[in-house]
Amino acid sequence: MTSLEYEELIPKIYEWAHEREIDQADPRVEFMKIAEEVGELSAAYNKKNHAKLVDSIGDLQIALLIFSRLVGVDHQKALTDAYQTIAHRTGMTTADGVFIKQSDIEKEN
Repeated sequence: MTSLEYEELIPKIYEWAHEREIDQADPRVEFMKIAEEVGELSAAYNKKNHAKLVDSIGDLQIALLIFSRLVGVDHQKALTDAYQTIAHRTGMTTADGVFIKQSDIEKEN
């Protein structure tokens, strides 16, 4: 398959879901699919299986896009809003790579 631009993929994913009537399903079913894909992602990461890791990340994104549509959430707006929330967030990253928000640091003191 040829590589597609990210913006081209979204309508194709929605079309794929529509053709299979997934876009009319109970959102709980797609939510369970998200949980399943997170489990597969975890297993791929833990087993250092890069090919399965790539597959699982893609499957998880598709399930999340479909779920977002099923529950009436514009995924692009949600992503934009989340980025705008974190864009100027300050804090520190631990040696393990965990980011701690400045507001959480201040609560500890």
